[in-house]
Amino acid sequence: MKMLLKWSSALAIAAVLAACGSGGGDSGPPVVTAPQPTSDIPASAQANSEGLIAFLTNVIATMTNDTSEPLLVGNAVLPVSDNTEPVN
Repeated sequence: MKMLLKWSSALAIAAVLAACGSGGGDSGPPVVTAPQPTSDIPASAQANSEGLIAFLTNVIATMTNDTSEPLLVGNAVLPVSDNTEPVN
């Protein structure tokens, strides 16, 4: 009985140690890429303030608050003009 206990203990220890081995090649930490910012603002609206006003006028005319998805501004750079009169 002592011999059976000794062998079963040795076998259990060997099984546990075999399961602890590193099974995969370490290729370093996983590479995580940041998501690219997106924008619903077209390039024509980012080119000058007149294009932006035309785009926003179209958005106001065609979208409804209840059913439309929000516009993603993301990485858009909106133009400004220092010499154009304000639009009502």
